[in-house]
Amino acid sequence: MKFSDIQASASRISKRFLITTAVAASLLGLNIPSAQSALTGKGLIHPINHFPTWFSDANGVTLQLCLDGDGATGMCFYDPVIPGNPTSQATGFGAEAFWWAADARLDLAGGGQAILVLGLEAAYGAGDPAPNDQFAFGRIRLRADVPADGEYKIWHPFLNEATGCLPEVYQATAGTKAINVTRDIGGGTPFETMLSGEVGPFLIWDPAIAPAAPTGYVGDPNIEHAVVGGHCNINYFRIEGPAGVDLDGNGNNAVQTNLFSVQGKIFDESNTPPGIESVRVSYFRSTNNNTGVTTSRINTWAKAPPHASVKLLNPQSHQNTPMVFDGESTFFKRIALNAANSNPMPAQLTVTALSAGGLSTTQDIRLVDQVDIQLATWAAAAQTLRVVALSSDKIALNSGAIPELTLRVGADTFPMPQSGAVGRYEVILTGIAVPPAHVTVTSSKGGSATQAIAD
Repeated sequence: MKFSDIQASASRISKRFLITTAVAASLLGLNIPSAQSALTGKGLIHPINHFPTWFSDANGVTLQLCLDGDGATGMCFYDPVIPGNPTSQATGFGAEAFWWAADARLDLAGGGQAILVLGLEAAYGAGDPAPNDQFAFGRIRLRADVPADGEYKIWHPFLNEATGCLPEVYQATAGTKAINVTRDIGGGTPFETMLSGEVGPFLIWDPAIAPAAPTGYVGDPNIEHAVVGGHCNINYFRIEGPAGVDLDGNGNNAVQTNLFSVQGKIFDESNTPPGIESVRVSYFRSTNNNTGVTTSRINTWAKAPPHASVKLLNPQSHQNTPMVFDGESTFFKRIALNAANSNPMPAQLTVTALSAGGLSTTQDIRLVDQVDIQLATWAAAAQTLRVVALSSDKIALNSGAIPELTLRVGADTFPMPQSGAVGRYEVILTGIAVPPAHVTVTSSKGGSATQAIAD
């Protein structure tokens, strides 16, 4: 069965969820949830579609969104572009696309059917593509027509390794789709939940069985093929019914297949626009007490692909200057600004990354002051809360607009007056019978910090 056929038979996901489970059978035992997946990493946010550029697994397989072709034929199946939807037209797909998918089907006696749908999918929380609504999830779906009441056991490649990959067990009543389970685990930015879901490692075509997977892909979804990569070496889909129940039409109570429809495109860094993610872009500014001159420096940390050439536009010289790579994933640059460029401070900085294949991405990143909470204490006897915070913007009062700091305690906010040295702010709140677990201080210059109340 082709991937597109199985997808056509599967209903679209219910949006705005983190974990959804639909079950039309009673579950026995505690072995239903699978162990954490073997996905090991994710790429930077793609500058165009704003999903992770890639996901990788413990076997060293790294896949990007599979968007080749028209979405209905070829090596990649996905929802086609929605005419008139700007987000869809920019990203090149509609409501759903896949980093990876592997599906299998079992034909049962009497015309019944069972399907297994596995996938790592990009979608949108509200359904149709929209800015800032990206949602990614891993899916395990089981659907089976049941010919007779009783206990059914199901084996698939993503069972729980911690339990020795015991089968999922269902007490089902005879009927169409009597076993109907969908587990979708995921979330939005920063997409960290994808690394702790059930999906992974990626099933790929078994290289020992001809034909080999097409170059650049882990399989061809139009051709069913044996796979490798399943937990406990379970690279098959199997259902076992009660003794005496004919599941395969030949009198056997079990039916199994090792053939899967697999899609997945191997990540090609040289032909992918490099992602840029801001880690921190903050400034230190001070006024010389003797001369009254205000100068500043800016520290910029940004993530980009390791093989990219990354530069920062110096707001003073208006020249692109190379950033230094830390050997892992982050690039750094410090820039000093004279008095003429320190007041006012630039609102943002521009970072450009150039891939080995000549593709470039430019991103403007907001520049903020660095806020540190120096002290956050609660006095039980006096019922007072004292917070002291520092801003890296230490401009003199008579030289320009100083930062305004605000303390947030729960839903309430309180201004923090400058107290003592330039850049120091303090507030004492009274009548605090119950201390908050933590407090947050924000600056009018963009910085913020959160800290737990000292024990």
